[in-house]
Formats: sequence, C-alpha cells, structure tokens
Amino acid sequence: MEQHGILRSWNGNKGFGFIHADNSDYFVHISNVHGERRPQQGERVYFVASKDEKGRLRAQHVRSTEPSIDRPATRRKPQSMSEAGTAPHRQHLHTSIRLKKTLPLLVITCIIPAMGTWQAFSHNAVLWPLLFYVCMSVFSVLQLWCDKHNAQNGAWRIPEKQLHAVELFGGWPGALLAQQLLRHKTKKTSYQAVFWLIILVHQVYWLDQLGFAGQLLHGILNAL
Repeated sequence: MEQHGILRSWNGNKGFGFIHADNSDYFVHISNVHGERRPQQGERVYFVASKDEKGRLRAQHVRSTEPSIDRPATRRKPQSMSEAGTAPHRQHLHTSIRLKKTLPLLVITCIIPAMGTWQAFSHNAVLWPLLFYVCMSVFSVLQLWCDKHNAQNGAWRIPEKQLHAVELFGGWPGALLAQQLLRHKTKKTSYQAVFWLIILVHQVYWLDQLGFAGQLLHGILNAL
C-alpha cells in the first residue's frame, strides 16, 4: 500500500536519498522514482515501503503527490561532474577517429568521378556534373541528419528510396561522409548494398567516359 512521506534528503549527483515517514527513514534510489521530473528535497511524496535482502527499509514506486506523466528519462542516473566534463572530449575524439578513417575512402571513391567531371569541364566547358555532386551531397547530408534526429525522437522517418534517389543523382559522396560521422545507416546491410551499388554505377559511368568516350556503355545498352 502507498503511504505519505517527506523526502528529507536527496543527492542529485548520485541519484539517491531518504524519505522520512512514520518515524523511519526509507532509502530511495532514482531507479524507483516515477513522474515527469526528478524529486526535490523537502517535497511530499507517495511511496511503497519495502525491505532489501538485508532487512533495510527501502522506498519503491516513489511519485509526487501532484498528478504527473511518468517519463523514463527521470530514472536515468545523472552523470558525475567528471563524466560530464569528459563526455564532450570523448565524443570529439571519436568523431576525429571516424573522420580519419572515412576521408581516405572518400578520396579513393571520388578520384574517378573527379577526373571525369574535370575532363567534361576542360574539354566541353560542362559544369553541371560538378554542381550536381556538390548540391546533392549537401542535400544528402541534411537528409541523413534529419533521419537520425527523427529516429532518436520517434518522429516520421525519411523513406530509404528517397535517400537512395538523392545518392543516385550525385549525393553519394556527402552520404558516405554523413553516414560515418553520424553513425547512421552503417550497419543496415540492405541499405549499404544499394548504397555501394550506386557508387559502383558512378565509377563505371565515369570510367567509360574517360576510357571509351561513353561508347562502351552505349554499345551495351544498345545490345540489351
């Protein structure tokens, strides 16, 4: 049965405290707190009295006397000051490592398309392939960022067909960079298979333009 008590002490950094009720003190841990916010020292609460395996008094199912919506985030243990200080540093370090691993792969996959777009510009003053790659890559980065943000917040996801369409029309360099830096879509095999097929299509197209003036693919398509 629930009973009333007063939260006489509370350590916000460590996530525990004591509820005073019936001339006794009940230990309460943040994992047993329910509601839309963390408890505050001195407030009245409802709780269910129990004991641990050593017979010590504990409070379970602790909630405010005011009606509220339960949020799981309330029960997350707060970071200590040292952990909070090192978290941004660790995140920056991991991002730097991923960037160092991704840049060589990005450069390798972009060599042939870059040579092809340069040839198209220098020989025929055609600039649209380069503009397509730049604009669509930026669009692809924004798409992946929005899709990850929506996934984390339970919002409407961007269809994979739309992501692949932007990659096919030149956005794959930006998608490759964004996938690694955001750690998004990198472990989904079906998505990666289509993504790398798109990259292969671009490599073959520009190889044909560079080595065969576009005649090889033209002949294959005519034969089909």
